[in-house]
Amino acid sequence: MNIEELPVSAIMRKDTHTVTPSTTLWQVIELMRQTNHHILPVVDDDQTLLGIVNYRGILNIFRPFSKSVSEIVERMPFVEKIDDEDLNLQLSPEMGTLILVADIINTNYITIEANKTVREVRRLMRLHGVETIPVVSGKKLAGILSLLDILVYIFKEYDILQK
Repeated sequence: MNIEELPVSAIMRKDTHTVTPSTTLWQVIELMRQTNHHILPVVDDDQTLLGIVNYRGILNIFRPFSKSVSEIVERMPFVEKIDDEDLNLQLSPEMGTLILVADIINTNYITIEANKTVREVRRLMRLHGVETIPVVSGKKLAGILSLLDILVYIFKEYDILQK
């Protein structure tokens, strides 16, 4: 079968790690660290997809000002360029337990239905500049699909990786 016509459900990861709105920042970071996933779907008790949380969203809450403000400031000729602002974060120990996923959830995300094709998911990935997309069946989380998952499937088909 042509991979472009393959349904997303055939190659998506169904064993997706998820978090809930009440998950603490510490728990999110630990889960990301343990699983090496930089995006986690946020679901309710019924597995309805509510949003996503990713490392960029986490970094943004600790910046002293928004990314758009820093870009404007950097364009001013009389202001020194700011060093790597991802390293200059305003932190306190309490944040790990006081900040919840509900505080940092991204509800502006794209999804794809499990019955859509790999061609359609690649088009969405390119259009939105993302490499990972939650897969849904209705409003329920069915899995997650990344560009790496697509590449692994292709490599297995050409016997580069073991099936």
